[in-house]
Amino acid sequence: MFLESVTIKNFRKFRDKNNTIYFVNSKAIKAREKEDKSSLIAPSSTLIIGKNNTGKTTVARALNLVSEKKKPSAYDFNMDYLRTLIEAYELKFKEEGFVDGLETPHLEFKLTVRVNINEFEDEGSDIVNNLYQFVSISSEIPDLVTIIVRCQIKEEEAFRNQLVSIINADYSKFKDTKLSSLRKLEKLCDFMKDDKLFKLTYHTASGVEVTDPSIGELIKVKEIKANRHLSDHVLSDIYQKIISSQFSANEEDKKRLGEEIDKINELIDNSVSDKGETITEVLKEIESNNHVGVGLSGDVTEDLILKRLIRYSFSEGEDYIPENQFGLGYVNLLNIIGEIIHYVDGYEDESFRNQINLLFIEEPEAFMHPQMQEFFITRIDSAVKKVLEISKKEGKSLGKELYCQIAITTHSSHIVNSKVHSCNSFDNINYLTSVNKNAEAVQLNDKIVCGEENYAENEGLKFIKKHIKYKVSELFFTDAVIFVEGVTEETVLQFYLDQNKTLRGCYISVFNINGAHGKLYYPLVKALKVPCLIVTDLDIKRMNCEKNKKSDDHLAGEECQFCGKTAEEEDKKIYRQIKSLKGRYTTNDTIKTFENRKRDEDGLEPVDKVELEGIEYFSDENLYVVFQKSPIEGQYATSFEEALILTNYNNDILNDVLKSHKPGIYKSIAGTDESKDLSKLVERSFELQRKLADSKSDFANTLLYKIIVSEGNHPDLPMYIKEGLEWLARRLDASFAPNGGEKNDSK
Repeated sequence: MFLESVTIKNFRKFRDKNNTIYFVNSKAIKAREKEDKSSLIAPSSTLIIGKNNTGKTTVARALNLVSEKKKPSAYDFNMDYLRTLIEAYELKFKEEGFVDGLETPHLEFKLTVRVNINEFEDEGSDIVNNLYQFVSISSEIPDLVTIIVRCQIKEEEAFRNQLVSIINADYSKFKDTKLSSLRKLEKLCDFMKDDKLFKLTYHTASGVEVTDPSIGELIKVKEIKANRHLSDHVLSDIYQKIISSQFSANEEDKKRLGEEIDKINELIDNSVSDKGETITEVLKEIESNNHVGVGLSGDVTEDLILKRLIRYSFSEGEDYIPENQFGLGYVNLLNIIGEIIHYVDGYEDESFRNQINLLFIEEPEAFMHPQMQEFFITRIDSAVKKVLEISKKEGKSLGKELYCQIAITTHSSHIVNSKVHSCNSFDNINYLTSVNKNAEAVQLNDKIVCGEENYAENEGLKFIKKHIKYKVSELFFTDAVIFVEGVTEETVLQFYLDQNKTLRGCYISVFNINGAHGKLYYPLVKALKVPCLIVTDLDIKRMNCEKNKKSDDHLAGEECQFCGKTAEEEDKKIYRQIKSLKGRYTTNDTIKTFENRKRDEDGLEPVDKVELEGIEYFSDENLYVVFQKSPIEGQYATSFEEALILTNYNNDILNDVLKSHKPGIYKSIAGTDESKDLSKLVERSFELQRKLADSKSDFANTLLYKIIVSEGNHPDLPMYIKEGLEWLARRLDASFAPNGGEKNDSK
């Protein structure tokens, strides 16, 4: 059996929707042949990811509270939930003069346990005692068993009266209503600090209450917590635990150690007893009326020897390294490995038949540099393999199989990347985000990442898996994302983001997806609810006669609608400017995809060719797609570079960069310094953009350098990108406003 999911309601960061965390099945972790290089940890691990303060640690805390039957404190309740409760009480009391019938604060945890029916029939298993209580008597043995744990107010009427008194207290000194609201919340929390106020109850899926269930025997949670403050002796402390457990597990060693301790104490007794008698004789002279004596004896214990009398030294090659001279990242890694060894050593063989074993590793990336984070799962794999291998050689049954569900909480994009590539899948990842200051969970898997309709083809999934290795894993930890399809946009856009008051205060990732592949990320960014701006090109379909190529695509006997020539007629090869979108289509797959999505929503048939005349930007919840839909100086740009030239044809910085990169073509278009006509750049913008195609990276880097070192007169962004950034700024303003603010998708 294993824990399939836990639903957390009103506890800390979680409210009552999108609050379920899913776990991977506990697979057998066992010693393997040396040639088997497959991961042990990755297939058995669940990743819980998200930015800071999104509720990652809350999951382990909730399961600990349930397994240990602990009552919560006032501050374990979701503050937004308590505030909403106060407002409901205030409104009803104001309108009706009483608050009868209103709910009182409560927490709820719903655990779903996946069971193999054979486990109920296993004579050596205690699963019947631990889990069967939650199976309805009238039903057949299910493969899913639900356990519901509720924390409720014992005396609801007394609580309501107290809350009314809190509401009616004098808050006149608080002129700001927000301050008075905060004071009411503080008073309520003070009242709820008494854990005697609460009761824990346990229920089946059908609501039947279960008295005194064996939850502690059913669920065992081990936490390896984030070491944010590493002490000088953290490694000695954990390895002392390992040595102590080694003696506890080996009866022969334990007995021999006990015999030696008795000998040491006897030696001490014999050596110091005479001194004790001497001290006693002296004390008699001082206190003649009251006989005060002193007895000295050995007091050596097993605990004292293992914790105080063993030196833990560490080496690097042939060098001795004091513990406090290790780098913090290395110390943290060794500490985590030590904790895992200690956990494996203490693992009860066959315990999986009776209980669910959960191992939480919290934010292991602390103090680790990116490369160490990238190989974290690989290193943990190596450590566990070696522990099991040694255990097997020593003839322990543990060397065969270890069953536990591993959950890693992290905000490291490198660990996410490591997990995805170790498993070759996005499955078993829980993404936590904050919506209106509350945690919401998104269960990720391959279907969600690539979209239901593309799942069978898998091409998009392969692309994203490959692309995530380089940068896309940042997507899970960013405030917003901008997808661009060219190196120029990627290079210069960050500078302009820094000029915007809202955008420079947020963590915004700019991804160059090298082609019009923004559509492939649509399912993922929609699931993550991250504001996403896709900046793509209009990619106007041109005939060869418009691209300075031989007109071999003209039809015999038919005039080309753009140049007026037939296949039989000669035509001068030119780069033709586009001044109208009538009859024009796009070659951009992203635009095609979103146009057909829009047509589907409107009940229209999809089209193979998307006409550009009158086309508008696309907006869908947290996603906005912009492109060069409007003319610039009477011309329609097909790419970012052309739009930049048309927007800034008379800008000194841009002209200097164009002149330095393409001196010949620049001179032929704009003329010499003595007879320069910059308006010619507008008339031949497409030609100039085509000439830049083979040096875009150099062009972008030089342009950025010139922008940074200049004191002003920076080139303007094309209008379509300005409008995209304005949309993004409004979305982020709304996201960070109190209570989420007002959302504006499209304006």
